[in-house]
Amino acid sequence: MGSGDDCATTQLMKIAKVDLRGLQSNTMAWAEARAAVTASMAAHGYVVVVHDALDAELRHALFGRALPELFALPFDTKKRSGVFTNGPHRGYDGQIPSEVLESAPVLNPAEPGNIRDFAGHLWPQGNPGFCYTIMSFAKKVLELAQTVERMTLEGLGVREESIAWQLSSQSHTVRMVLYGTPPDKETSISLGAHSDDHMTTVIAQHEVGGLEVQVNGGQWIAVPPEPGTLIFIGGDQLMLVTNGRVPACVHRVRAPSGRERFSVLLSRRRKGDPMLRAMDELVDEDHPLMYNPCRHEEYRAFRFSEEGRKQREHNPLKAFCGVEKDGSKE
Repeated sequence: MGSGDDCATTQLMKIAKVDLRGLQSNTMAWAEARAAVTASMAAHGYVVVVHDALDAELRHALFGRALPELFALPFDTKKRSGVFTNGPHRGYDGQIPSEVLESAPVLNPAEPGNIRDFAGHLWPQGNPGFCYTIMSFAKKVLELAQTVERMTLEGLGVREESIAWQLSSQSHTVRMVLYGTPPDKETSISLGAHSDDHMTTVIAQHEVGGLEVQVNGGQWIAVPPEPGTLIFIGGDQLMLVTNGRVPACVHRVRAPSGRERFSVLLSRRRKGDPMLRAMDELVDEDHPLMYNPCRHEEYRAFRFSEEGRKQREHNPLKAFCGVEKDGSKE
């Protein structure tokens, strides 16, 4: 993965989309959309949805003002944006020779105090417009993320009480990203193939394409940055709690246009560092346990280790805590 040969096989086929606008639970339309969402998530670990969470006005405020304003700040200023916990990629990243992207995360920005604290590190006088834009994005996309996760779990047969606990047990992070010109013109790769270590991630792209998802064991499909659409991606945590019923989506960023591009991600993960384990409803004779319980921080440390990096394009979760059968890991 990530080689020139792989890049040449990227498919520009039309990706199926699920329209979630105006749905009411316990209706036929909800059931039909839930079936489509679950089918896509179970097959590939992602689903592209049509939704008005990011309307034209908010999209312009986000990509036309907030992100350009943020990334135009001096490097030393951006470094002050804060680190909400220790470890790689948990604060501002950028201007690193080996990487072509800049990114800045905000923890739980749907809560007003958090985004104001973040902005206060960058603009001592405050920046109400920036705060309002990021908080609005977080609130609307967080609601959508919970809806898609609920549909997926319902479609898999998880009980309501388990779904309610699953949704309430997660924190969220918004990460703003600027991708520069790809360093390798032959591959045009800006970010190599990987799965996310989170539960889920919703990605909003702006104008310039680049996101690609892997399907059918190796085929790459480009996800166009169409207004009114967002892509919902399952991560390693979701693969573990669903006992492998939802695979972690392997994806990458490849920008053959050579243009800079913005994207904003809303990621969700289990709060704190509890033991993650498969939901009881999703383990049975037909679906034996695939992953042993593990703590997220221990798994994340493995992902960034030398051994874990070798598994980046494959299944690092299986390498870390896969259930061994007949002397091998399933």
